[in-house]
Amino acid sequence: MTTISSSGNVQSIAALSTPITNSRIANTALPTEAPASAVVQLRQGPADIRASTYTETGAATDGISALMSRNVGTRGMAGPFTDVGAALLNRFRTDGTSLSLWVPAAQTIGAPDGVADTTSQAALRADNTVSLRIATASGVKVDLTLERGAQGMAVQIEVADGELNEDERKAIAGLSGAFQDALDGLAEDPPRWSLARLANASSPLLSSMSLRETRQVAGVVVQTIDFEADSTQRSMTVSGLMGVVKVAVDLTKPVTLGSAEQQSAAIGKYLQQFDRAQRRGEGDEGLTATFKDMFSAMHGSYGAAQVPAAASDRTVVRLPASDAHRSLLSGLADFSASIEQMRDAKNPAQPKEVDGYSFQTSQSSTVSGQARWDLAVSQEQQSTLTASFHRALTPQMTLALTKDKESQNYRYYEIHDTTRSTTNLAYEEGVLKSASLSESRSQSTQVTMYIKGKRMDQTLTPMSDSNNRDLLPLVQAAKLEEDPADMLTPRDQAEEILRRKYLDLARSVAGLR
Repeated sequence: MTTISSSGNVQSIAALSTPITNSRIANTALPTEAPASAVVQLRQGPADIRASTYTETGAATDGISALMSRNVGTRGMAGPFTDVGAALLNRFRTDGTSLSLWVPAAQTIGAPDGVADTTSQAALRADNTVSLRIATASGVKVDLTLERGAQGMAVQIEVADGELNEDERKAIAGLSGAFQDALDGLAEDPPRWSLARLANASSPLLSSMSLRETRQVAGVVVQTIDFEADSTQRSMTVSGLMGVVKVAVDLTKPVTLGSAEQQSAAIGKYLQQFDRAQRRGEGDEGLTATFKDMFSAMHGSYGAAQVPAAASDRTVVRLPASDAHRSLLSGLADFSASIEQMRDAKNPAQPKEVDGYSFQTSQSSTVSGQARWDLAVSQEQQSTLTASFHRALTPQMTLALTKDKESQNYRYYEIHDTTRSTTNLAYEEGVLKSASLSESRSQSTQVTMYIKGKRMDQTLTPMSDSNNRDLLPLVQAAKLEEDPADMLTPRDQAEEILRRKYLDLARSVAGLR
C-alpha cells in the first residue's frame, strides 16, 4: 500500500480498490476538484516495489517512493533510509516545493498472507526518525523528516518563510551525498560519525543546518543525536541510556589553527588522555569509545575555516616564520567536550554512595592584534575528572552488594582530578618576542574501606604540581627563517624542510604539555 502526496499537507485520501501496476492506466484520472496535495493510496503486492505520484494531470513515476518501497520491503538493508536521503535532497535540483510520501509495510503484522496493510500514515509508530533543518542566507527554511517503523516509512519536506531560488535549490541538492553518508554512518554499529562532512559541504548560500536522530525500542527513546552547524561553530550531542556525550567546536579563530599533521597529532594525544581518564575513573568503555569517535570526527576537518588552506597531497603548504605561533598552540579549534555517565546507586545499604563518571575538557583562546604584526594569543586548555565507584576488597572476591552485612565488604573510591595549561605568545613588528607555557595539575583520591558494613579505614591522597616554561628558545632552535644565501636547494625541497621544522617544533611543544 503506497500513499503519496505532492505537498506537505495531507488534505484527502482516495483509495483505489483495483490493484495498479502500471505507471499510467487508461481512463484513470483524479476528480477535477481534487487539490494537488491529495494523497492517493496504491494497492501493491510485496514483490512489486514500483510506486507512482498522482497529480491532477495523471501519474508520474516517482523514484523516491520506489526507494522507500524497496527499503520497507527488503530485509537486511544497510540502513533504514538507504539512498532515500540523497534522493530527497537531489529532488531540489528541479523542485523546491513541499512534499509528503508514505509507504506502508507490505503486510500488517498478524494478518494472513496476501492481505495488504491498510494502515494510515497517522498510525505510524516510528522507531527511527531523522530530521534535517536547513536555513538559507535569504531566510527560507527547509525541514526534512524521515520516519521508519514496523508499519512502514514516511518522508516529508516542508519549505517555509519564502521560496527557494535556483541557486539555493542547487546548494541544498549539493548536500545529497554528504547527507546520505551521514544517514548511512548513523545506521552502522557502532555508528560512524560523518556529520562534520555534511557541515563542510555546506554552501555560503546556506546559513545553518541541524540534524536530529531519535531511536525508540518498544516506544521508549533509547538514543537521541543532535547536530548543529553554521559558519562559526558545530556541535553534537548523543544522549542514551548510559549517559550523555557532547562535543562543540568554535571556528571563529582560524589564526590559531595548525597544519593537518599537527591537528592529527593533537587529536591522538587527547584520545590517549580520554583512555587514561576512563581507566582511572572506571568509566564505561562504550561511552568513552563514542566520545573518542565524536571528538575525532568533529575535529577531523574544519572545512572552509581551515587555515592554512588544505592542499593536495603533492603540494606543500608554506608557513612563514611570522606564523611560528601556530606550532606553539594545540593546532585545534577551540572546543568543549564532556561525558556524563548515568549515576547508579549500587549499594542498597549505602544509597548515598553513587557510582558515577564525569569528564569535561575544553580549549579557549583569546586573540588580539594584527596577524603577522602585533598578534597576541592566550590559549587555555583544561580538563576535569570526577568519578566514584565500588571495588571488591581483592580481585578474587565478587562484588554483590545487598542489605545483608555479610555482603558489605568493599572499597569505595572518590576521585577528583584537574589539569590546566596556558600558552601565551606575542609578536612585535612581525617578530615573535615572547612565548611561554604554564601548567598546573591536581589529583585527589579518597578510598573508604568497609568490612561487614563497618567503616574500617579512610585515606585521602592529594597530589599537585605546576611548572612554567619559556618556549622562545625552542622557536629559535627550530631555525624557521630561510637562509637567503642558500640558492642551491630547490624551492619544493626548501619548503618541505620548512614544513618539517614546523611539525617538529609543534611536537616538541606538545611533548611538554
